[in-house]
Amino acid sequence: MPARAPSPGTPALGRRSAALDGLRGVAALSVFGFHAWLYTLPVVRAASGRGAFPGALFAELRIGLVLFFVLSGFLLFRPWVAARSDPARTPRTAVYALHRLARIVPAYYVAILGSVVLLWPLAGEPGVRLPPVGQLPLFLVFAQNLSPQTVLTLDPPMWTLAVEAAFYVVLPLLGWLALRSGPTRARQAIVPCAAIAGGLLFNALLARQEIPGQTLAKSLPAMLPYFALGMLAAVLADRLTPARRTAGWLLAGGVVLVLADGWLHAHAVAGSGLALRLRVVRDLPAAVGFAAIVAVASARPPRALGWRPLAWVGGISYGLYLWHVPVLLALRADGLMPVSPLGALAVGLPVSLLLGWLSWRFVEAPAIAWSRRTTLLGPGVSPPAPRSARTAPAHGRSSAPASRPAPRREAAPPSARR
Repeated sequence: MPARAPSPGTPALGRRSAALDGLRGVAALSVFGFHAWLYTLPVVRAASGRGAFPGALFAELRIGLVLFFVLSGFLLFRPWVAARSDPARTPRTAVYALHRLARIVPAYYVAILGSVVLLWPLAGEPGVRLPPVGQLPLFLVFAQNLSPQTVLTLDPPMWTLAVEAAFYVVLPLLGWLALRSGPTRARQAIVPCAAIAGGLLFNALLARQEIPGQTLAKSLPAMLPYFALGMLAAVLADRLTPARRTAGWLLAGGVVLVLADGWLHAHAVAGSGLALRLRVVRDLPAAVGFAAIVAVASARPPRALGWRPLAWVGGISYGLYLWHVPVLLALRADGLMPVSPLGALAVGLPVSLLLGWLSWRFVEAPAIAWSRRTTLLGPGVSPPAPRSARTAPAHGRSSAPASRPAPRREAAPPSARR
């Protein structure tokens, strides 16, 4: 995988894929475009402004959230995929947990504090929804989605961080189950396929309620198919490089699925059969498309996704994601932002990018560097097996030499992504 040269002002932490950073940038800009539209509506409610073009187009930019979830599943499951042929690469759970905490918690806490400082004086302004003071501690443990009084309040996009954190907790178990399932690619694919089926069943049960609660609709079981499709892509793409023509068809098919998903949601009339089916399937077509795109971007990176400005945005996408809605709300309340999506993009994006870069430079990068440098919990993979064990077949396959270094793992999005 080609390494990306450091962007100006952005430190290089291990090998990174410019194409995957470019995908993060696409996801972050898509979500920003959605919120630039949403938070300039007279009434801040997506259903009230969707209508025809261009409202329907801006509304469907929310699909960027799905890309963040697919990327997380793909990138974070890869170490367990690699361990299928080399058990010495099996991630140590304690070190994995340390890396995840260092990646998302420090910047997240700083953004919570910043959101309180920016938005608490703006109570009652359009789009500003504040939680009860007594329930602010729920945000500190990623539990804001569990209460109707805190879900989608303060910095609303943070609901996706609660889902990401829940996925981080269950991922080692899913990885263990995948390794126990058998030595072949088909056997390891059983776990993500089961997770997809489980998520669809959960959403089918949820759809039976006339008005699904936000706390259930924004939970890990409801979003699990998106992560699982990223995991499945990691399994199927392991050590495979598609031919150039095949990669082109996969990319084109992925884009078509993403566009088709947006078209279906934009044209689903409330109460229609299509709308009811979409409450179960949700954005699964887009997730399948994104999984194909991510797999190709990892194995045969398209040059366009590695465009340096786009990859730079992807590199700071977590901070951009955390800060952009408080910025939009504060600018609107102070009368500094035109009440139009393009005006919000022109005024709000530079400020949000600056805060995203500051978050990366002074919070995220130091925390990530420390987590990779510290030996507090030992090395990042299980200790090598004794020589006699290394010469024996593992899961029916020969183990790789113990001297082969463990691969560096990509830093995950908010998940970013979202």
